Amino acid sequence: MTRTTVLLATVLVTAAPTLAGDLPTVDSVLTHFITAVGGPDALNALEERHHQGAIIQDLTWTEPQHQETPFVATADTTGLVRYAETASWSDLPPNDATDLRTKLRWVFHPRFALVVEDFFPHLRVDRREVRDGRPTVVLVPRDLKPEHYSLYFDEETGLLTHLGYHNWLEDWREADGVLVPHRFVFGRKGGHTTYVWEEIAAGPPPEED
Repeated sequence: MTRTTVLLATVLVTAAPTLAGDLPTVDSVLTHFITAVGGPDALNALEERHHQGAIIQDLTWTEPQHQETPFVATADTTGLVRYAETASWSDLPPNDATDLRTKLRWVFHPRFALVVEDFFPHLRVDRREVRDGRPTVVLVPRDLKPEHYSLYFDEETGLLTHLGYHNWLEDWREADGVLVPHRFVFGRKGGHTTYVWEEIAAGPPPEED
């Protein structure tokens, strides 16, 4: 179920600090997130987005240890994601990239903040935690491994800062009226894989000659 409405009362509650032992509800955390990125109207206005960027590998066991690979992608509200590791829009496949992990599929979705529970179902508020010096509320999906799929929301800004313990979202910037992360870092022993979005725009990808 998507969250297409936001109650003013809920927004006011989530904007106020809560007591240390008084955990917020899942609804209030997700509502704060939706509001923080631009609100339901701005998100619902997006039907399709195209993305262009680079994958940066910093891994100790490869030579060279630093590698960059371009990528292009387009995604729409049906859940279709067309993705290719190339710099050319003409190389996009005609079909869905079924091998993309859940986390990337969710970030590519044009209305990502409204469909959190479609990708991470049966959420519950687990705890508060300080991460990188910031107070966060941690939501845990029932049927997914918490170390990989727990969602860490900054209590003050409302933004999602970590998705799983070793993955984090950075550089939240506006694109077509909605804040979106422009860096998604996947950490692992021995290095990182970082997706860097250089272009995020509404609509289908540009045509190439």
